[in-house]
Amino acid sequence: MAKRTQITQSEDAIEAIYVAAPGTEILMDEEGSGATERRLNKLQHAKTGDGHIILVPQPSTENLNDPLLWSQFKKWSVLTNGVAYAFNGAVTGPMMAGGMIQLAEEFGVSLTYMSYANGATLICQGFGNLLWMPFSIKYGRRPVYLASNLLMGIACIWLAVCAEKTYIPFIIGRAFLGLFEAPIEAIVPSTVTDIFYLHERGEKISVYGLGVLGGNSIGPLVSAYIIQSLSVRWAFFVIAIAIFINQLTLIFYMPETKFLGKRPQILPPGVSEETLEKSETQYIENAISDGCGTGDETGDTDLHSVIPKRSYLQNLSIFSHPDPTINLRKTFFRPFVLMAYPTVIWSSVIYGLSLGWNVILGASVAQLFAPPPYLFRSGAQGLIFISPFLGSLVGTYLCGPFADRIANWATKRNHGVREPEMRLPACAIAATFTFAGVLLSSLTYHAKTHWAGPIVGFGVLSVGAQMGATLAMAYSLDCHKELSGELMVTISCLKSLIAWIWTWVINDWIAKDGLMIVFMTVATVNTVAYLSTILFYFKGKSLRIWIHRANLFEKAVVK
Repeated sequence: MAKRTQITQSEDAIEAIYVAAPGTEILMDEEGSGATERRLNKLQHAKTGDGHIILVPQPSTENLNDPLLWSQFKKWSVLTNGVAYAFNGAVTGPMMAGGMIQLAEEFGVSLTYMSYANGATLICQGFGNLLWMPFSIKYGRRPVYLASNLLMGIACIWLAVCAEKTYIPFIIGRAFLGLFEAPIEAIVPSTVTDIFYLHERGEKISVYGLGVLGGNSIGPLVSAYIIQSLSVRWAFFVIAIAIFINQLTLIFYMPETKFLGKRPQILPPGVSEETLEKSETQYIENAISDGCGTGDETGDTDLHSVIPKRSYLQNLSIFSHPDPTINLRKTFFRPFVLMAYPTVIWSSVIYGLSLGWNVILGASVAQLFAPPPYLFRSGAQGLIFISPFLGSLVGTYLCGPFADRIANWATKRNHGVREPEMRLPACAIAATFTFAGVLLSSLTYHAKTHWAGPIVGFGVLSVGAQMGATLAMAYSLDCHKELSGELMVTISCLKSLIAWIWTWVINDWIAKDGLMIVFMTVATVNTVAYLSTILFYFKGKSLRIWIHRANLFEKAVVK
């Protein structure tokens, strides 16, 4: 009972700062950096811009190894490595799109059965994170990057050997590939929150999203020509080579990004640092005694000492010090608790429906364009994915720098307080592009117009898909940044479940009812989901306050 009272006192202090709403942050000082330093204990500000943006979170003043203190070059090199890792993993999913008919003929199965091979990858990719991410939270990001990428390359070699032989070993290999590449959808967003400030994350998350959706588009494009010129087997050999090259860059240029040190808190007027520090210390002690914590707090550092910077060779250590506040068994259950959060459910649905279009296109392009009147061969089928890739580039700008400008403008109007819902107006643009792209592609294909009609429609559709996926991810990370690893596991699992359903039904559904009915039905589901954004824009903060007060995490995990 006493422990419960102490935790409640800690939560009361945090509630006074964040208005009991996870994700609400003091991001801007209306009076400029000098005024803030006098008023809020010399908080650090962004060095670019007008000096009004406060660094959230505040970088450590006592530990030179804080990833937030890294140079921009180092941060971007780490992000580039992470995006390359995610890109390679994303390529392996739809890379069979240009060779579906050949594989179906060689294995003696239907196109629907070949889609099941994609489904095996998707479902194992989603639920594989339940195994990978607890280790990432406990032992750090670096060992998961290295192990996952190595196993992903081995799985591609397995598939290269099994290709063109028998169906069962091939689909088993696809399942293991999904299991090994699972972290691509969880660990890179966690890395972004590890090394970048809040006001920078929208752009970085959009770059990551481009890597994933770009891989989904470029993978079929390149592999189609490899399949046409060489074989399906060589398509898997080539991506295995790319993965092993990335393994070398990960070894030498992917240091650990998880930070266990203490960082300064952003204190509004009327809340003393001593009060917050006392409540935080008590909360951490309780979490450690329970064997469970967030992984972002530690209380054993001398506030007046400066921890020296580690050397380059020290940063190459595969395992850093494990987080003493993390219990692996309890961490495993965290993603299931997050399934009760309305913010997470909404993000998962939007993310899953948006990325579902990549699955639909990857599974159906051969079925749509190989028969008359288009008669596309494998290479031409691959070229179709140039249009979705270009659409993803446009979507990256609209959901990254453009959406950040919208959020920053709203933050200024809100007297410097950032709410995660300030990103959501951009969802209206995503919904418009999605529906317009579906309408254009389905109507022109139904009318059997020139091939440019449906293919341009795919590009317009991809603008909305890229925006929807990235905005959903960014919103949930803004709401629950301290749970970024667990959060992405939940979103990945639910997304994969949605995408897996498409692999089971899409080919037979198109064959039965035609492309227009299928696409318009799925677009209607997307639009209804986007309409729920209105509720979250106006009531999102109330829902986050409910999440804080319901205290589901403590009830389900800490006890």
